Formats: sequence, structure tokens, C-alpha cells
Amino acid sequence: MDWRSLTLSCAVSVLLACGGHGPEPSALSWETVPPSDPRIQYTGWVDVSGDSAVFSYPGVSVKVRFWGEALELLLNEQGPADTARPNYYQVTLDGGAPVKLAVRASQTVYEIARGLPLGEHTLELTKLTESDVGRSELRGFRVRGQLLEPLARPGTRLEFIGDSITCGYGNEVSLPESSNPGTGFHSVNQNVTKAYGWLTASNLGAEAVVVCNSGRGIYRNNTGDTVNTVPRIYGRVFPNQDEPRWDFTRAPPDIVVLNLGTNDFHPGKPDAALFQASYTDFVTRLRGQYPRARIICAVGPMLSDGYPAGQFHWSTLQEQVSSVVKGFNDRGDTRVHYLAFTPQSAPYGEDWHPSAATHQAMATRLTEFIRALR
Repeated sequence: MDWRSLTLSCAVSVLLACGGHGPEPSALSWETVPPSDPRIQYTGWVDVSGDSAVFSYPGVSVKVRFWGEALELLLNEQGPADTARPNYYQVTLDGGAPVKLAVRASQTVYEIARGLPLGEHTLELTKLTESDVGRSELRGFRVRGQLLEPLARPGTRLEFIGDSITCGYGNEVSLPESSNPGTGFHSVNQNVTKAYGWLTASNLGAEAVVVCNSGRGIYRNNTGDTVNTVPRIYGRVFPNQDEPRWDFTRAPPDIVVLNLGTNDFHPGKPDAALFQASYTDFVTRLRGQYPRARIICAVGPMLSDGYPAGQFHWSTLQEQVSSVVKGFNDRGDTRVHYLAFTPQSAPYGEDWHPSAATHQAMATRLTEFIRALR
């Protein structure tokens, strides 16, 4: 999809009196806004240094408010040269229907909006795809008019830490049980804004920060290795790179939702002692970083007691994580909570991941759970 599908056109040319909010129409000119401009509002883990803002996690959001009639996005795609699996963004202009935008290394300027009614407008750009698809470098914006101060942030911030489930892997596909969901990964079918975390934050009128990577676990990954598990990559702005590190004093969350463990069980039932020790260590670390936050240790919905036969993975994961939470509660930390999502059923997303409908059900459950904590 190219930029033309994102452009709002006016049936007639509209020139509105500026009313003190911007320059007169005849004086409109293009303003180039660097990514470090404080009028640009970032949400999520972003490295803003020098003349660029670089990010890779899904759910990273960039918001601007401007007065004028046109806006261009300056973006360098740094992902692998895989034209079949590009990064996708959601573009929302003036709170209207979101539009999906594919970005590619061959293009650096995206004409997001042209011919807008002259006046105040808002733009939100949200990364839909995860870090493995690639990172992007925001070089700024060009505005025909002028950038305005950002709107106030929501009063509550939620941080979601997880694996492919939290990333929204394959959730824009809806496959019946009779079909084969083993389709492999396609970036066009990943949409973090339709995943349970983003939906929950929207239900609560809160801000969402998403830190997730497919295939990762607490103690080991879905390949069986223990390299770069979530506790090891957590804190990195880019999961496969030690630097830069995230500054945890910046915008700490009010609630942390930790949804991990599915990948630990993929190679077979993990060592219970090692799994619980790794989980306990990670929650202890989160508590040190966020001393006032509520921490919700969630499990599900992909594991089953019926597969593999006789392994009872779902019951085992519940027992182990609930035991970790009980340990914190017994030691006096009553702001650590346990939540089990209902195991999924058809339809499925890609590779048996939750569909958008399952994510919606998860969001409903989590929203109710969080509201009951207040």
C-alpha cells in the first residue's frame, strides 16, 4: 500500500481563518521537524539520539499535533532487505479509521496527508510488527504549517512483557480448526493493536508500552537454548543488541503484565526448579525497577493439557507461576497477582497463535481483572 491511500483529499479547497492558531494561509510554508523536537510525543522504547529516533518493538507510537494542511513522514527502514516481509505501521489521522502502511528501504519520504482542511490536526503512527521484522529510523516530519504542543498523556500507563502472543503474531488471520494453521510468519498478518495488551489499555483509557519478542521464554526459548531469553533481553532498546539500554526511570508503568512461559514448554516440560527460579528472579527485578507498580503474572492461552499427550503442560504452567506469585504474597508483596487466561479454541491465527477474536476475549478478561484491583 503506498502513500496515496493515506492521503485525505478535499472535494473543494478550504481556507479557514486562522483565529490565532497558526499563520495566515498565504504565509504557509514547510517546516522540517527533527525527531528530537519536544513537540513529538513518543510512547515505548525509543532511542532518540543525534538526528534520529530508532525503535523496533511493536506498539511504539509517535504522535504529533499540527496546524496546517499537509504532513510528510521522514522514515528510513533499517530492517532486512526482505520485500515480502516489510514492517507495517498503523496511521491514524484526526482520530479517523486507521490505515495500514508498509514501509520499505527504497522509500524515505511518505506523504501522509495532503489537501487537508486548513486547521488543527493530529497524527499517530504505531509500529504493528515486531523487532525480528526490523527496526526503523524516524528522521522527523515535514509540516506545511506548524507543529503544536502535544496533547496530555493518559493518566495510567501499562507495560506488557511477553512473547509472540503479546506481539500479536498472526492475529489478523482467522483459520478454522479444520484447516492447517501452520502457515509460517507473515508480517502483514501481525497487528499489535489487535493484541490483548493494546486492547486492554484502550479499554482502560491507558497508555500501552509493549516489550515482546517471538520465541522467547523465561528460562529457555522455544528452540531449547537459554541465550537471550526475555529476562536477558529486557532492558535493551533493541532485543539482539546490548546497547543502548532503556532508562527505567523514564515514565514508569503503573501496571506490568508479564505473560511468559509458553515457549519454555515448547521443547518439553522444563525443569521446575530452574523455571521457577528464573521467573522469581525476573519478578524481583521488575519490583526493584518499579517499586509501586502492580505486577500481573499471566499465563495462557496457547498451552493445553491434551497436547502433547500425557504432559499436562497447561496445568503445570499454572501450578508453577501461581506458586511463584504465592511466594511473593507470602513475603508481604501483595501487589503481585496471578491471572490465567482461558485456553484458546478455533479460529486460530498463524501457527496456532491466538486470533483477533481470542485476543479480544483475553482483553475483556484482563480489563475486568485490572478494574477489580483498583
